[in-house]
Amino acid sequence: MITGDQSLTACHVASQVHIISKPTLILTATKNGDGYEWISPDETVTNPYRPDEVDALAESHDLCVGGDCFGLIQQTSAVLQVIPYVKVFARVAPDQKELILTTLKSVGRMTLMCGDGTNDVGALKQAHVGVALLNAIPPSQSNGPSSQASKPSDSKLGKPKKPRAGTELSTSRENGDPEQTRTRTQTRLTRTDSSSSSTNRPMTAAERQQLKLKKLLEEMNEEGDGRAPPIVRLGDASMASPFTAKHASVSPTLDIIRQGRSTLVTTLQMFKILGLNCLATAYVLSVMYLDGVKLGDVQATISGVFTAAFFLFISHARPLPTLSSERPHPNIFSSYMCLSLLGQFAIHLTFLISSVKAAEKYMPEECIEPDSDFHPNIVNTVSYMANMMIQVATFGVNYMGHPFNQSVRENKPFFYALFGAVVFFTLVTSDLIRSLNDALKLVPLPQPFGSKLLIWAGLMIASCYAWERFLRWAFPGRMPEWRRHQRQLGGSKKDA
Repeated sequence: MITGDQSLTACHVASQVHIISKPTLILTATKNGDGYEWISPDETVTNPYRPDEVDALAESHDLCVGGDCFGLIQQTSAVLQVIPYVKVFARVAPDQKELILTTLKSVGRMTLMCGDGTNDVGALKQAHVGVALLNAIPPSQSNGPSSQASKPSDSKLGKPKKPRAGTELSTSRENGDPEQTRTRTQTRLTRTDSSSSSTNRPMTAAERQQLKLKKLLEEMNEEGDGRAPPIVRLGDASMASPFTAKHASVSPTLDIIRQGRSTLVTTLQMFKILGLNCLATAYVLSVMYLDGVKLGDVQATISGVFTAAFFLFISHARPLPTLSSERPHPNIFSSYMCLSLLGQFAIHLTFLISSVKAAEKYMPEECIEPDSDFHPNIVNTVSYMANMMIQVATFGVNYMGHPFNQSVRENKPFFYALFGAVVFFTLVTSDLIRSLNDALKLVPLPQPFGSKLLIWAGLMIASCYAWERFLRWAFPGRMPEWRRHQRQLGGSKKDA
């Protein structure tokens, strides 16, 4: 918590929202004024201030530092030793807020800053994610006839109707301000004259739009009497931050984290799926080229349609409503990603080699020119079926799902597409509908070989699924090791 309130007030509020859960210590000046010490809010516990012992003290206590102590921290070059361990910052200035964010970033922390004023602009710009908070107008709760008869523009803006002229006059008289009364009366009469003159002739569309815009600007610029809720106005905080939440609380930050994790997970799984599909397709095309075999136009079209549909439905997955305690992997080049890619490709390659070698036994002794026209054969049929089975398995196995996105069953479009693809390739491989295979230019497979191909495909999918689940268990997402990075950074500065 970074606030401009006093330390005691900030610590009390932090305990109410569970930012503070341990005994609290506040850094204050000693009574004789010759140093600083940690003292509890009830002044029953005191500890001497030593920068090299702050990390150990933070293990058993939650620390609070006021803005008047920042000078000491900066003078003694103890910024890296103190700021990362503090839970509450009180009575801080705008430049001190920026210093807190830059220090947390320098030690490897991922920062998200919420602010609602001009003094938060520097910190919002320095944070990895800046969120500007604005006070939104709550919807009208009255159900009376007056609220039902209100204009749509008034209900959208959440602004109550303006009082009548007689009410304004009586209010001004009670307040004893004749000059304000005269001004308001003249303004009301001017508006009445202009409205009455405008009714003599029909207004054009441009005039109606101009009048509507003028009324909207007048309503937004009015200061009000202090009792009505304020109109949302974009200020410096919203201009400096990439996110603006029209709420007075920090609850929208959970939405940002959930959606950010969902986007990260979806991006990583798409990169992995693309890599596996490219490797499998490269091997299939090389085998087919060496044997003088090509893909038919219908085969290539069906393959492209399936791939595009699966990518579309994967991106359709929505984040879960609750924030998980687990963390996703932060980047592509990690042990989990590399091992998953290599392991699944090894399983795919084994399946492809076994299928193609078994199909070559049924090929007649003939030489096919690479530049000749396409004609179906068993190598083309088996290579196409195996490649498409691998693509379906890659999408199904590498779909992340819980705890960041919807599961396969919850993502209905993806589930139906996956189920349809399994049914489609089962029908094609078993040759139950001969007209379908003829349309795809696929030759009939020998019956024992067709059954073996389905069994091998099932084993391939099960192996990839088991390997992927094992790696997710063995390499979970971890918190950034900011403490080790902080020690290295502090040691390098001492050496310098």
